[in-house]
Order: sequence, then C-alpha cells, then structure tokens
Amino acid sequence: MRFLRCTNPEFIPRTLLKQLPNKDFDADSFYTFMGVALQSPTSLLFLLIDEKNVIRGFLWAEINVLEQVMFVNLLSVDKELWGNGSAIDLATDFLKKRFVELSLKKVVWITDRPALFERKGFKQAKEVLLEYTGE
Repeated sequence: MRFLRCTNPEFIPRTLLKQLPNKDFDADSFYTFMGVALQSPTSLLFLLIDEKNVIRGFLWAEINVLEQVMFVNLLSVDKELWGNGSAIDLATDFLKKRFVELSLKKVVWITDRPALFERKGFKQAKEVLLEYTGE
C-alpha cells in the first residue's frame, strides 16, 4: 500500500465518502470543493493505492504555512483495511515523512474518536476545538 498525490478528486470512489460518519456534506459537494481547494499548494489530497493499483482510500490535509502545522481533515479507507486502527498506522507513517520533508512543527488530526488515536500514541492538543453553529 502506498499514498500518491492526487490532483483530481473525481478519482475518489463515492463509497469512501459515503462511509464517513458524522460529516455534514455530500459527495457532490466534496468533489466540487476539492476541485477548487486543490488549486492551492497548501491543500493536499492523497490516494491510498494497493499493489494492483486499486484506490483503497484517501487522505485530505491542509498546511498552515505560517504556523508550520498540517491539519488532517479526512482519512477514509475501505472497511476491510481499517483493522483495529491499522489505517491510522499506515497514514501516520506516511505523514511522518511529510512532517520531516516540509519542516513542520506538528500535525493536527481532526477526529471524533480521540481514544483510538490516543492508543496509537497521539496526545491531546493544547488548543481546544470549538464550534459556532449560529444557534
């Protein structure tokens, strides 16, 4: 398995978007947005490719150049590859290389499953994620 940089979000199978839990967007919105977002060099989209060159997942991240921080927004892989969080290990190994190459200070992963990530060696950030919904 390997990650390859992607410049066309249409390559991402819809099933990988539809399986994402708790997301407030549909696949069409994602494809439209990513088509624009990928025009920026700080928006990164990677496909997870298996030995037969089949797309098995994707990872979307953005870089805050001023603070030298990468934000991982989405990781989606075929369910049979998830295996107790092994997809996180695969993505983390890949991101560690990007971390060094890009001289980043940290990588922040947005998740709704912090306990799983903490078991994988992540720690809670100093900052707290808050949201405003207009209500």
